[in-house]
Amino acid sequence: MLPEDIFPYAFFRPGQRELAESVYLACKNGQRFVAEAMSGFGKTAAVLAGALAAANEEGLDVVYVCRTKRQVQRVLEELNGFSGLLPMHATSLFSKYDYCLLRQGRRAVSQEAFKWYCGFHTSNNLCSYFLNAGLNHDRVAGFVDAYTGRAGSTAELLEKGKELHVCPYEIAKLSVARSKVVVTTYHYLLDEASRSTLIPKDRPLGKAVAVIDEAHNIRDFVTGASTTSLSLSDLRESVKDARRFYLPSVCESVSEVADRVARFFAAGDAWMVRKEDLAEAAVGEHPKDWLPGLVTELSANARVAWFSVATEQELPPSLARLGSFLGALLSSLSSDRTSLLRSERSLSLVDNNPAKRFLDATAGFRSLVLLSATINPPGLFLRSIGLDESSTVLHSAPATESFRIKTVIDVGVTTRFKMRTPEAHRRIAERLAAIIGATPGGVGIFFPSYAFLESIRPSLASELAAHSTSKRADSTILAERPGLSNPESDAIMKAFRSARCVLLAVQGGRFSEGEDFSGDSMDVSAVVGLSLPPPSPSLFADYGQLERDGFTSHEAYMVLSLLPALRKAFQSAGRHVRNPGKVGMVFLLDSRFGDQKAIELMPSWLKQDLVKGSFEPEEASSIAQEFFFASRAT
Repeated sequence: MLPEDIFPYAFFRPGQRELAESVYLACKNGQRFVAEAMSGFGKTAAVLAGALAAANEEGLDVVYVCRTKRQVQRVLEELNGFSGLLPMHATSLFSKYDYCLLRQGRRAVSQEAFKWYCGFHTSNNLCSYFLNAGLNHDRVAGFVDAYTGRAGSTAELLEKGKELHVCPYEIAKLSVARSKVVVTTYHYLLDEASRSTLIPKDRPLGKAVAVIDEAHNIRDFVTGASTTSLSLSDLRESVKDARRFYLPSVCESVSEVADRVARFFAAGDAWMVRKEDLAEAAVGEHPKDWLPGLVTELSANARVAWFSVATEQELPPSLARLGSFLGALLSSLSSDRTSLLRSERSLSLVDNNPAKRFLDATAGFRSLVLLSATINPPGLFLRSIGLDESSTVLHSAPATESFRIKTVIDVGVTTRFKMRTPEAHRRIAERLAAIIGATPGGVGIFFPSYAFLESIRPSLASELAAHSTSKRADSTILAERPGLSNPESDAIMKAFRSARCVLLAVQGGRFSEGEDFSGDSMDVSAVVGLSLPPPSPSLFADYGQLERDGFTSHEAYMVLSLLPALRKAFQSAGRHVRNPGKVGMVFLLDSRFGDQKAIELMPSWLKQDLVKGSFEPEEASSIAQEFFFASRAT
């Protein structure tokens, strides 16, 4: 069975067949495979065709991981298209928090405190959903067979969990065990503590293929997942919470630790400190087993949990953070892979080598398939995650010529930190207002940070209001904010698609990678500035590790600063380029986009029709008006 035999669409788009066949051969031959293809190319369908065809022939399992839950849903939608031509058992896997029925209708339980909440209820036989998992086995097994036969939705699983009064997470785990294809988030593959749920001990990795989507995020994700931080405010809150929950012994111990750690923090200014020194400071005059005992109490925290249940108060996340940090500190004392870093307001335990952690997480798979729209230059990308270019198959899908995208680089503004002034913000807002006024459809504007978004937002609203004669003066402005829930995100997307709105979002955020603006819902994407990481102890440590691994200073800067920022920008730029025949514009507003190195690293589709210069608002408006007028004429 070849990829074309199971492809669920009437025809392949240009380049899709070649990608599907390359993935097919890589999976059959047990190779590492990296594919780069632009947004809107149809990577998911092509890769699934190749991987599923090979898996069917070779008796393989397929593990497909995505950065976000929303992307998991996209893959499931594609996967169900294959089921008519290739019957299979497939499922998705999310976190316990997403599946929990017990917390519904009760006081909010934060994700940080949920581990306490779930562990306490299950270990004390207080969760009837969990207890029923074993008692209702036959009905659960029957549902799992039907559910995995068509990669059912999470909503369906939750509904069935309610009907059977069985924990949906336990049903999901059974679904994973019975499925040949599992789609989930990075967490279950790349986080060591969660991997056993995705890959049971009795499942041989040598008979499995791992597919990692949006692979340019790997290094950042692994670094974040292996970092444990504790802020000075966490210390203060932990004391207050221990007192609030009437835990005198815990409060006394936590107060001692908080005072000692705060004094330790204030005693020096080095950005890297010895873990042993902090552990000794935290213990003080107590015996050595005192601190492990406190960690155990904070981790299990039966007394806190009982009080929370009795009073229906939310479990305090500050105590969870303190316990997690102290536990990570103690467990890392004998390891040189973890460094203790100090910033202005916090301490962080950071894994020195995310590439090694990534290789450990993916070791043993028969084949590894990585997908991305932005991995240029590929050799440096592969080295940054520990892969060897000589033993990896690289596939670069050509950009389809059916897109008509005009790119405008405006070098007349910048978002460099030292040049962020009210006047600079006003100039950016004027340009954005002019672009919005000249655009017939929706406009997406992607900023380097939430703080910068909020600093520009009032000026932009004022500029739009000032042009009361503009046909876009009354445009609705929608804005992304940190911590958006799925329903809130869905509401923003629905509002954007229903009218000619302006969406203010963040590069690297939910709307820059996790959402697709298909059709004509967005005519222009404007990328404001580069999302370069600010100097920090963690960044300094990363630079040092890369240089110890043989990277030059320039290569380290590319891997850790410039390339991640450019990838976020280019991903944002391509949000509305989803379908063949798309006509639209991309504005890149920052002088740094005009550097020759940045232009060389741009995807080819961004350079097909490119102009660069310093464009005043009137000029930017004229360029947009002329482009869309010419597009309508043709």
